[in-house]
Amino acid sequence: MVSLRQMTVDDGALLRDIRLLALSADPRVFGSSFAKEKEYDAAIWRSWLEDADVAIFGLFDDADAVAGMTAIALSRDDPARRTAKLWGSWMRPDLRGRGFSELFYRARIDWARRHPEVEKIIVSHRASNIASMKANQKHGFIFTHRAPHIWPDGAAEDQLFYELVIKKTCV
Repeated sequence: MVSLRQMTVDDGALLRDIRLLALSADPRVFGSSFAKEKEYDAAIWRSWLEDADVAIFGLFDDADAVAGMTAIALSRDDPARRTAKLWGSWMRPDLRGRGFSELFYRARIDWARRHPEVEKIIVSHRASNIASMKANQKHGFIFTHRAPHIWPDGAAEDQLFYELVIKKTCV
């Protein structure tokens, strides 16, 4: 049975392993690179997991091995702290197309609803990443704009942006 759970500070090595696997397996879909992040020390991975304004979720397979990840964090571009940003989603190819991205969206949107300040979630992707486009729209994200972008692999391709205004739930 595949499961998703929020990673804790004790999961630093798991986070590093899955993130580096994702960056090496599918470098075109990320805003960072394997070359950059392979140099991160344990303190950096741990700091991501210690930050209360970041939630990183690990997808675990039947053997309880980490098989994917997804994340949400308060946007650094919003000093009012009203905006969260989705980032870092990836899962092993053998798990794709089986509906597990629903777990990713549900966990991140629920986290944003519980966060006392977040009012909207933004997400972006490379224009050619049709799977991301379809998943974002399926979960209620509305296209807002596109902008020229140079990706870490050197390619010039537009970045498409979406947002979802969230409704708060009581905790």
